[in-house]
Amino acid sequence: MIESKKFTDLKEHEKEQRKNLILDVAEKIFSSKPFDDVNMRDLAREVGISPGSIYTYFPDKETLYVEVSLRGFQRAVNIMKDMLNSGNYSLDKVAERYMEEMIDNYDYMRIVQHCVMDGKFKTQESIDQLKEISRELFTTFDEILAKETSLQDIRPVTHLIFSVLNGIVFTFGKYPDRTREEGVAHMKRLAKLFISMLNRDQVEK
Repeated sequence: MIESKKFTDLKEHEKEQRKNLILDVAEKIFSSKPFDDVNMRDLAREVGISPGSIYTYFPDKETLYVEVSLRGFQRAVNIMKDMLNSGNYSLDKVAERYMEEMIDNYDYMRIVQHCVMDGKFKTQESIDQLKEISRELFTTFDEILAKETSLQDIRPVTHLIFSVLNGIVFTFGKYPDRTREEGVAHMKRLAKLFISMLNRDQVEK
């Protein structure tokens, strides 16, 4: 009975590893192509499994796409929550840490870009999942803003900050005439400038 349980646990572990491998490969592919241009058969070939096997893990392309997107969003949520729980943060630090994560996981940023531009989800479940994780991310940042500023209407400012930070990474993440180190330093300067403008606006009010 114990040996049987060990075997079952091993099989589950292998299945989880295979699923994560599919997600890793899918993240690369979805970041390089629009949703409609991705083929599940090609993706299966990249992973090294049969086309039929990939449907054991993900029933369709949309489910896989949403799972990849959720994984990326969750990383960002975890960063925000870790900083909030630590109590050792400022808007500068939060913005810088968020951008570091986006730069280090630039493929995910491309997926977000395609997600926003395409927006072709057929099921309400997919839409609801993405809305829920986005809401969790924004709500966590709302809490940080509430502690760091005297703003009353926080959510629009949260949306503005994320739009600016994501825009900086989209624009300069792969800028052709800069090394990675130069690009990262430039993006951090831009983020710091924006936060300082926001803070100055608060002081003037």
